[in-house]
Amino acid sequence: MGFFKKCPFLFMLVVISAGLFIYGLLLSARVIKASNTVNLNSDYETFGVATAMQDIKARLSNFVEGINERDYSVDYMPTEYVPDEDIVNTFGVEATAGSEEADTSEPEKSEQDEKDAAAAAKRAERSEKMRNGEADEFLKEAFKTKLADNDQSTPGDSYDGFYPVGDGYFTGGDTVIIGDSRQQGFGMYSGLEGIVSYAQKSYGVHQVFTKRWIDSPYGKLTLEEAMALNQGKFRKIYIMFGLNEMGWADEETFDNAYYQLIDMLKYYQPNAVIYVESVINVTRAKDQESSIFNNENINNRNAALKIVAEKEHVAYLDLNSALADEEGYLPDYFTSDGIHLMQKYMYSWVDFLKDHAVLSSGSDTQYVTGYTPEKDVSDIKNGESTDDEEDGDDGEDESEDEAEDESEAAETDDNSGEEKSNNIEMSDIIPEKTDGDWETGGGIN
Repeated sequence: MGFFKKCPFLFMLVVISAGLFIYGLLLSARVIKASNTVNLNSDYETFGVATAMQDIKARLSNFVEGINERDYSVDYMPTEYVPDEDIVNTFGVEATAGSEEADTSEPEKSEQDEKDAAAAAKRAERSEKMRNGEADEFLKEAFKTKLADNDQSTPGDSYDGFYPVGDGYFTGGDTVIIGDSRQQGFGMYSGLEGIVSYAQKSYGVHQVFTKRWIDSPYGKLTLEEAMALNQGKFRKIYIMFGLNEMGWADEETFDNAYYQLIDMLKYYQPNAVIYVESVINVTRAKDQESSIFNNENINNRNAALKIVAEKEHVAYLDLNSALADEEGYLPDYFTSDGIHLMQKYMYSWVDFLKDHAVLSSGSDTQYVTGYTPEKDVSDIKNGESTDDEEDGDDGEDESEDEAEDESEAAETDDNSGEEKSNNIEMSDIIPEKTDGDWETGGGIN
């Protein structure tokens, strides 16, 4: 004790460290539960302190539970992902993960008549030509989405541009969304059925390799393990991370974590289109409350995300070009807390994604709005209709018109449903977690 009397600060450090270690033990054993509640109406600087404490608790819990943390501070550039031995042994991962699964993941098609089969073949052939730059330039320009002047979205250098698509592009069971509570709310209330959601309140990009929360026959899985379990299943992947991490991660650390996430997704889902979604801006009121969680920092992060997407050769989606107002703020009437979109305004997000789809295969072309594979390029150029042609296409055109009418009716019903439930807010549908797991951001997102 004499030594500690001479060094009181060292004694205090030992006591505090011991206390935190015991606290970590109690957390991991679920003897006590962490409070993740932060008053969003108070100064956001308090939120930064809470985030730092969450980081300490997470590191202690990981140490006690034997979880190896990933070091995101080391410079990292796109490279080949290699799964660890445990994942290989558990899920039977192979070097060609996903390729064989992807070939057989298409549902078995019912018998089609010769006309439908010929149309499908023509559609696939034309789509491949569009991707390879061999198609008629007019045909490509006739359907390609014309981006607004303020839209910084990029399709990635593997694709020739964005195309407008219908619901079927998302609802075939091969679309997955990944991210925080904003993304979680989109999955729940966008009206798009069949989307797989790996999004959770306060989920962070640094947790995709360590946090086990996804239900499966194997128990709780990390995102990495879930992707290994579903090798080759997904064809469209939408990611949104960034707001929660502003309280802890510098730009380099955040970028490195994002690079590793994308490389992992590419490994297990080699045939998927990966979309990096921008961080959605906050309202003017929220912007003025903090020197950290404001639109200036969000814009800087989005600029970095665009570079990450370009280096990884994946698509970047500038959501703020559609959701933010002329001054760059999320409109007050879009949200009740300055951050999360209310259900009735999800349609703006959905419409943006529908206008920003890339065609990764011939089958994707069938979802392009206004595209009719039976029409020749010359017909489109001349503005001619195929209704009076004598080659038997009339029946197909009528069927397509009926399908479009049904689709419009369905959209009308969806909109009616949204109007009926337009008072539902994100704070009502995403409850606070109280299970003691560390959640970056302490409940903001």
